[in-house]
Amino acid sequence: MEFQQIPTTLVSPTVSNDRLQFIEQRVLSRNNLLALAEKYRLFPNMPDTLAKNNFAALIRNQITLLISVTEGADRVASNASVRIGFKYGDPVISANVVSDLISQIIEENRRIRMSRASEATKFLTQEANNVTQRFREREGVWTKYLEENKESHPTRIPTLLIELQAKEVELAALDRAAVALNEEIGIYEAQLRMGVGQTTESTRFHAQLVELERDFAVKSVIYSDTHPQIRAMKQRLDEMRAQVAPAPRDTSGNMPTPEEIKALSPELMLIAERIAMAKPRQQQNIAQRSALTERIARLRELVSHAPEVGAQIAANEAEKVSLQRNMDEMQTKLDAARLGERLEVGDAAQQIEVVEEPEISKAATGPRRLQLVAGACAAAAMAAAAGIYGAHLFDRTIRGTFDLSDALAGETLVVIPRWKPKRRIARAFRNSAFTNPSPLAGG
Repeated sequence: MEFQQIPTTLVSPTVSNDRLQFIEQRVLSRNNLLALAEKYRLFPNMPDTLAKNNFAALIRNQITLLISVTEGADRVASNASVRIGFKYGDPVISANVVSDLISQIIEENRRIRMSRASEATKFLTQEANNVTQRFREREGVWTKYLEENKESHPTRIPTLLIELQAKEVELAALDRAAVALNEEIGIYEAQLRMGVGQTTESTRFHAQLVELERDFAVKSVIYSDTHPQIRAMKQRLDEMRAQVAPAPRDTSGNMPTPEEIKALSPELMLIAERIAMAKPRQQQNIAQRSALTERIARLRELVSHAPEVGAQIAANEAEKVSLQRNMDEMQTKLDAARLGERLEVGDAAQQIEVVEEPEISKAATGPRRLQLVAGACAAAAMAAAAGIYGAHLFDRTIRGTFDLSDALAGETLVVIPRWKPKRRIARAFRNSAFTNPSPLAGG
């Protein structure tokens, strides 16, 4: 009797002492023995005098069933031999009973082997599907993580650093342009406020003063200097001259309205037009600076997040390799189980061979347990060393200055400190304002 075709590395072997004992129990069961006695009319006088259990025990005592199992490392060395005998007075009936018992053993062995092979194939199919489903689920998680963190991928670090440096330079230039534009708008607004003040107050007092002087000149020809009307007009002229003098120095007014700008002189209208043209540029600079600030903050966040993303990607790759290896191993086992199932079906009639003198091996032909344990320990040590070397080889983190030479690959790493040019420009502007006062400060 040959062992089962399915490799023992996949599932436990289905041909063993336990299975042979199970076959023996099924073949020598009470119902089978009673059916065998009825078929061949064994001991025709005994069924009437003995109970069924006792009669079955009598027939079982006449049967000799010796089973010896030879364990080996391969299919040829692993086999079992069964010796069947039946003691009865009629040699023809005895031969027929032995032939029937052999047929029952062959049929029971075939049924069990087919059942166990089908169960092994079904179990391995389910396990292979579970491993494949697990791999597909994890693959979706890996793809989603890469899609969400593609901007922080370690391969994009040089590009991000270059863009960050360019954006910081652009922000500094934009701040300088914004300061210059604000100064220009401030000067234009001061000139416009001063011009508007002069146009409104000074023009009104000046017109009144001219009219009063004209009246005074006409009446001075008619009246003398001591005339009360002349004295009143002189007093009024002095008061108006005193009011007209300080009027141009009042520059604390607000910006004129559009209606007031329309009534200004051409020079002041030109200044107002320049202010109106500079205002959109000022708003554009503010919006551009806000966008640059947000982009710089985003770039810094991406650069700081890149090491974490790299570590997670490495972990995902290691998990992917492990799951792929498990899936391949499970598929290999499933293919072997299916092959074994087909072999069981094809070799069903050849699984048991009736021989005259079966040759029984006297000693085990497989390797010793100590050698197997030593080989397993050596394989485990080699696998652990390979795992440590692989983890060290594929680890992309920077652990010291000795890793920078390979990571930079000839590039130059420039560390840019965090500084705020706005404060420096504001301090420089205040210093220039104190050292070089504006010529318009005095009116």
